[in-house]
Amino acid sequence: MYKKIEGLAWLVLLASFFTCILLAVAIPSGIRWYILNATRPLSITLEVRQGTVTRQRPGSSTREQLGEMNTIHTGERLDLSSDADALLLFYRADQPNAPVVTIQLYGRTTIVPRRARTPRFPISKLPHRVSLEVLYGTNIHLSVEEDGRPSRLLVTTPQGKVTLDEGLYTIAVDGVRTELSVRSGQAHIPDPATGESFILTSLQRTELTKDGIGTIDVGERNLLHTHNGDFSQPLEGTWKTYNIVGVAGESPGTVRRVAVGDHYIVLLSRAGLAHAETGIIQELNQDIRGAQTLRVRARIRVDTQTLDVCGSLGTECPVMIRLTFKDQRGTPGREWLQGFYAVEGTDKPFCQSCEWQARHIKVPQGIWYDYESPDLLPLLREQNIVPVMIQSVKIYASGHTYSAAVDEIAILVGE
Repeated sequence: MYKKIEGLAWLVLLASFFTCILLAVAIPSGIRWYILNATRPLSITLEVRQGTVTRQRPGSSTREQLGEMNTIHTGERLDLSSDADALLLFYRADQPNAPVVTIQLYGRTTIVPRRARTPRFPISKLPHRVSLEVLYGTNIHLSVEEDGRPSRLLVTTPQGKVTLDEGLYTIAVDGVRTELSVRSGQAHIPDPATGESFILTSLQRTELTKDGIGTIDVGERNLLHTHNGDFSQPLEGTWKTYNIVGVAGESPGTVRRVAVGDHYIVLLSRAGLAHAETGIIQELNQDIRGAQTLRVRARIRVDTQTLDVCGSLGTECPVMIRLTFKDQRGTPGREWLQGFYAVEGTDKPFCQSCEWQARHIKVPQGIWYDYESPDLLPLLREQNIVPVMIQSVKIYASGHTYSAAVDEIAILVGE
């Protein structure tokens, strides 16, 4: 009997010992796992800039029309009208002015944000993760940013899935294909046949269909690709800086090339009470005869402006892009102009004294805005302008007090 009690005691003792060891290992390991893997939601905001956007909540059959600024939750279906222009931002709640993913939506689009998470604790090595389902979209621009922590964007379309690293991308989706262009960064596309990921890199584009990945094409020719359009080199030798002050004694503006991470931006700033203009200009004199398409692409940011819209005559935007052409008759100095502003007002949003009077674009203040023009050739032909040579490109800020930034500028020619 005593032997049975002794054996039972040993059994209890050994069980307690191993339980103690298990708990001593499991509890710290579990805590460590939780700290490294726990996540919390990213905030999602939709800014409706033009047109109509409706929301359909999960489990609901009704749609509600959205106002100008909206808080979005994962699982909600967003439908944009054909004339819509909207900005979808994913950001940490404590950093609303530094979105980790920015999605610009133009025209008819149907999307569903599926997931938006960020690590709960700074010690975690996990990236910000955003998942987006695109059912249809004619022109979607995606910007994936790093803020000291990498970000990953998973885009699911009817034709497949694409994972996007830090960079800039354009995507178009319809019932039969997904067209993807990489401006910068890397896109990882799983190959259903092999299970391996195909990597699409900067300036490459392809399409996905039910048959898989299509051919890899190089994007349009960028006239500024070798002319410091990304400001990776000092401005001297490619860009000429300039200042115009409207009133004697007023302070001029400044142009600064500043390093941000591994690339450079140009800052345009000035403080004053009267008109001034600060900018950079480059003489190109590039022959574009035979071009099939012509587009302008830029990444800009408006930080400060004191004038509403672009001033009383529409000539004083905090960021303006101007191209000058020589036309088919040999007439120099024909122009195309696009302005950007952040502060609303009652003034008319176009340059009333310019040859080209396109509507200026309102952008979110303090946030990078990726602009891509429509094909300019048919628009210019409507004005009886057939450009045969691009003479110059100018980027400038105009007004009284202003500060703005330019990350890149590209002039894209399809041939």
